[in-house]
Amino acid sequence: MPFVLKLRDVLVGRSDLAERDTERRAARGSFRPGLGWELVEPIFTLADGTEAPGTSGGDAQRARYRRARDTLALSLHRPDGDLLETARIDILRDSASPTGLVLDVAIVDDSFWRP
Repeated sequence: MPFVLKLRDVLVGRSDLAERDTERRAARGSFRPGLGWELVEPIFTLADGTEAPGTSGGDAQRARYRRARDTLALSLHRPDGDLLETARIDILRDSASPTGLVLDVAIVDDSFWRP
């Protein structure tokens, strides 16, 4: 059952979040875009163009991306519709993913990490 990413009530996409790192409290999985993907895609393409960390251009671009991403106020929902509390939501390009995109999320919600 996929987790659902929303922008207010608009479906942005889905992911199974199959890869889980309990130490970092991060989960990752192939991202399948929904109808709302076109609304947020320009923000996530900002991450593609960032320069190397530590360079003034790279740091400024990364800060711009983070501000824009955080302004979106995306929400992640369980397959049953319940909201999951997150600290960060990124959609990244990944050629290893069947869709070319992955959802990478820092999940704060303790219930997600329980077996």
